[in-house]
Amino acid sequence: MKRALLRSPLFLTLCLLVPVAACAGVLNALEEMTDENSAEGKLIRGANRLRKSWQDLDPSEEHYIGRSVAAEILAMPGYPVAKDEAAQAYVNKVGLAVAMTNDGVRQPFLAYRFAVLDTDEVNAFACPGGTILVTKGLVKKTASEDELAAVLAHEIAHVTLKHGVQAIQKSNLAQAFTYLAEGAAQATMKPEDLQQLTGLFDESVKDVVRTLITSGYSREAEAAADKLGREFLAGTGYDPQALTRVLARMQDAGGDGGMFATHPAPKDRQASLGAPLAYAGDGGAMQKRTARYAQNLKP
Repeated sequence: MKRALLRSPLFLTLCLLVPVAACAGVLNALEEMTDENSAEGKLIRGANRLRKSWQDLDPSEEHYIGRSVAAEILAMPGYPVAKDEAAQAYVNKVGLAVAMTNDGVRQPFLAYRFAVLDTDEVNAFACPGGTILVTKGLVKKTASEDELAAVLAHEIAHVTLKHGVQAIQKSNLAQAFTYLAEGAAQATMKPEDLQQLTGLFDESVKDVVRTLITSGYSREAEAAADKLGREFLAGTGYDPQALTRVLARMQDAGGDGGMFATHPAPKDRQASLGAPLAYAGDGGAMQKRTARYAQNLKP
């Protein structure tokens, strides 16, 4: 039974989503649950331990799950990675500047990566663990490095606030663990059971993708990401009002689909931000940022 489990689709799916150390713990729990000589109580304890390992995701597990979410998005038609190496490098530097200079963002193993997608759709996707995808269409809505940083800071805030992880925790995982516990109590794990569980775990990742692309986060989540992102801007030395300017430009331009379909109206997001944060400014630094922006994000 244990050898069959090692080759099962469920175990392979779990290994794609979590690091090696976590997979070892998952395997141990599954072995206890599927050991035909184990008592019912031991089986249920194993199921509960496995359930907890997924409810309390650590940063490394977020990272690997986020990679799966990003891979799902990149495999979709219409979201190719832009081939502009200068733009990709520049966006990564700006994003990392925001991520690495703010308390609450610097978490172990939370490896931030940024990529520009070659589409005119105005959108961005914050995957769990720090993989952030931003479309060329959204980048074009910015007019300065500060505004680009504002777009990225909003997405970094989503990761910091674990909005993507919350989408996972509220998804098919609950059904999967209930089903797993029931199977454990019966001391059985048939091939059709494994197939159903594999589908449920796959759906847990796809739930995040659907949230990012189709339904979007709640108004409350978007407002929280806007406010925290603005704080990140100020903490990095960028103009915190840059986010307001991007939102105003989006409101004036209008549009449908993409971010316009999954986010609250830009004017409503502006209103939710409330009073502006103080910003002293630095003329010399601003000139350098203006030059960098013009050099790396050519029309």
